[in-house]
Amino acid sequence: MEIEVRMFRFDDQGDMHPVDKARFDAACEHLEPFVEFKGQCVRLAGALLVRQPDQTLLLQNIYGQYVHFNQEGFVDEEKLAAATRHTDKDLGQDYHNEFMWFPTETEIEKIKAAVGEVL
Repeated sequence: MEIEVRMFRFDDQGDMHPVDKARFDAACEHLEPFVEFKGQCVRLAGALLVRQPDQTLLLQNIYGQYVHFNQEGFVDEEKLAAATRHTDKDLGQDYHNEFMWFPTETEIEKIKAAVGEVL
């Protein structure tokens, strides 16, 4: 089973823009900056796709995360570590993770339409 993640950025007007995952991964690993996002907190959504044995892709999950970029355009390591610690915690009632956001129905439909073009 093969897993693929498609990433999207939502701007302040609610418009969705695809994000190159290879560039994002390079910014996470401090290999290449994502200069468009220097010094910003970006609202990213990920679509987790699973390739089935018959080669069809199945949309498994959609998630939202606030990702902080430093002044050079790399993903902020301290905030990424803090986000990971939050994710690993028990998500009990009234728990708030400041690094996560939940896409609205409209945003989910936009993501489904975007990944549906390639399914």
